[in-house]
Amino acid sequence: MQKNQILQRVIAHRGMSGDFPENTQAAFAAAKNAGVKWIETDVSMLKDETLIIFHDKKLGRTAPGSQSLSALTWQDVEALDVGIWRGDQFEGQKVLRVEDCISWIIENDMRIILEMKVHDKRQQIAAQRLRSRLAKIPRQYFILSSFDLDFLGHYRQLDLTAQLASIHWELPSNIDHIIRRLSLVAVNVDHRSISSEREIQSIKRSGAKACAWTVNDAERANELFRLGVDMLISDFPERLFQC
Repeated sequence: MQKNQILQRVIAHRGMSGDFPENTQAAFAAAKNAGVKWIETDVSMLKDETLIIFHDKKLGRTAPGSQSLSALTWQDVEALDVGIWRGDQFEGQKVLRVEDCISWIIENDMRIILEMKVHDKRQQIAAQRLRSRLAKIPRQYFILSSFDLDFLGHYRQLDLTAQLASIHWELPSNIDHIIRRLSLVAVNVDHRSISSEREIQSIKRSGAKACAWTVNDAERANELFRLGVDMLISDFPERLFQC
């Protein structure tokens, strides 16, 4: 497969997170520089309902501190360094808000998958807040995804035309029903649970695209493409250029 074909089918996981601090502008810029069109990132909600680009439910792994996000406000996190944990060269990378991220995506003509992390069961509020941030953004720029089907259901009620995707560790036996009920454009599955073309076709028959995460090996990527997977999420997109 040609490199330009791969570029259209590979999504940078939390940006180029294999070599850069995840979910930062540095990781996003690296994806653009590599020629990748699509980025996947995580969205979490703070106590004050600010939506930030952050994976974990508490500080400690990528940012200093130990508090839960549900106990923090934007004022508490806006100055945190989320880059230096990956090396001194990344010092100064700050937490992004959803609106900061989307502005960068549009300015750079990129595309993004926003994965909503609902850490504290505020699905309806999270859907309302995210909808308010995205209401005026052209649909082609983003897909909204989540493991939380209740969140996706709330969002679908608020926006009948949004591009939504579900995420699963393993493909549910009723995936066709889920796709139809939520009008999904894609289903994202842990690649380790995919072993047959039949599984992929069960997604595509219902009108959704099949996506697999997190694939960092070119041989496995080739196998998944042969099985019919449409898109792959990777920490190291450039490794898959060897497909």
